[in-house]
Amino acid sequence: MIRKRSERFKPIHNLAQQSEDVAAQMLGKIQRELSSHHLKLSELMKYYQDYTTRFNQQAEKGMSAAQVQSYQKFISQIEVAKTEQKKHISRTSEACDTSRANWTVERQKTQVLEKVKSRYQKQEQQIHNRQEQRLSDEHVAN
Repeated sequence: MIRKRSERFKPIHNLAQQSEDVAAQMLGKIQRELSSHHLKLSELMKYYQDYTTRFNQQAEKGMSAAQVQSYQKFISQIEVAKTEQKKHISRTSEACDTSRANWTVERQKTQVLEKVKSRYQKQEQQIHNRQEQRLSDEHVAN
């Protein structure tokens, strides 16, 4: 039995759909990672603000040189952590853009193949309808 074009085309469409699904999963993973980096940066900024506020309050009351140095060293470490987190965000954002572009390409491929498959199915249905009509006409003529 000869398979219909739409049936022969189905594995190609399925592969495209799988590629799109993989690209979508990757995009989702990177987006979650980006959100996590933004959350960490937000926490670091809040921690930095809280710690500098505490430092200022303690400085008004009076602090030893060792305490000032300790506070400044820790604030400096938070600043370094913030800078590093911003770099993570930048890299992850670029990866997210690349992944989104990849998903878009895969989605477009799938949509094109869906249209082709639909067109094949429509053509097959039209052929089937004409055959049915011809058989019906022959039956009525006899």
